[in-house]
Amino acid sequence: MHDWTLVALAVDWEKGVVTITLKNSRSEDVFIVADGLANLIVPRREAWGGSVSVNAVEGPRLHTSGDYYLALEMQSGDKIELEARAITLPESRCDETVI
Repeated sequence: MHDWTLVALAVDWEKGVVTITLKNSRSEDVFIVADGLANLIVPRREAWGGSVSVNAVEGPRLHTSGDYYLALEMQSGDKIELEARAITLPESRCDETVI
């Protein structure tokens, strides 16, 4: 997901679902969907300067809470973190992986 573009982040509070829309390396819309959202941290301090590009992805990995943890480190230096019961990731070839 390195250099993919973060387009939008939407939370359906009632359903407990967060959808992160990204553009992949072919400029196609792809989605990360977290169901059973327990925690979401979205800073926008831009310590490294403004950027909408992903630098690195951590996870998903099983957190001590029993939920899965995922972090997107942005090229701005910000780290978007979430915990959820299930996380669906796009693969680089646009197939989906559900965890």
